[in-house]
Amino acid sequence: MAAAAPNTLSPEAAELAAAHRLGAPQGTFAPRRLNKALFVLYVLTALHLLALLVIPGLLFFWWLRRYPDFSRRQAVKRLHLFENGLIVHPESGDGRTVIRWDSVRLYQDITQKIINGVPSTTEYVYSAVGPGRNHARITHFYEGPETWGPHMQQAVLRAQGPAVLESVLAGGTADFGEFSLSRTGLTARGKGHLPWSGVQEIQVSAGRVNAMGTGGSGRRCSAAVSDIANLHVFLAVAQHLCAESSSA
Repeated sequence: MAAAAPNTLSPEAAELAAAHRLGAPQGTFAPRRLNKALFVLYVLTALHLLALLVIPGLLFFWWLRRYPDFSRRQAVKRLHLFENGLIVHPESGDGRTVIRWDSVRLYQDITQKIINGVPSTTEYVYSAVGPGRNHARITHFYEGPETWGPHMQQAVLRAQGPAVLESVLAGGTADFGEFSLSRTGLTARGKGHLPWSGVQEIQVSAGRVNAMGTGGSGRRCSAAVSDIANLHVFLAVAQHLCAESSSA
C-alpha cells in the first residue's frame, strides 16, 4: 500500500494493537493536506476578514482548524491498518477507535460530485461498526482512500468470508443489511426472495448492487452499495452460491 512506513506507530498505538491482537502493521495514513492554491486562498481570506471584521475572521480561522494544515491536533491523527484490524483517530474529537476485521460490519459510500455537468471531487465515507458501541467513521480526511478502502474490504473478506460461506452452506442465513443470503437464494428487504435459479449475475454499477434475473427478465433486485454491510463478503458468497446453482 502507498502509505507511511509501519514503524511510524506511536507507543500508544502499538500498545493498543498488542492489547487487541491486531497483528502485523499493514500501513499508516496521515490526514490529507490542502493543495497549495487552496491553502493560499484560505490564508488570504482569513487575513482579509480579520482586517475588515474581527469576529467573522476569527470564526473563519476556527473553521479552518478542521484541516491539518491549520491544526497540529488534526495533523497528528492517523489511520493505522493491521493484519487483524485497524486503529483510527476520529476526524472530529479526540481518542482512538480499535476495530477488528473478524467482528466488523463495514459500509462504504463513495460519491463523486458533479458540478455543471463536470465530474469533480470524490468523497469517501466508510462506516466501521464493531460490537457494542464500538464504531468509526473513516473518510477522505485521510490520504489514499482509493488504497485503504479496498484494503479494508479485502481484509474483512479474508477474516469473515470462509466462516460466512460455511454457515450458509450448512443451512444458515447471512445478513448483509438490505440483502440476506441463504442456500436457496437472495432476499431483498421488503422485496421478497429470489431463488438462485432465477439469478443470472450480481453486479455493482453506479453505486448500486444489482441482482440480474435470468430469462431476459432484467434487473430483479437492487440496493445502494452504502446499504450493504461487508460488500466484498456479500459479493464473494453470493457469486459462489450463484455459480453452485448454475452448475447443479
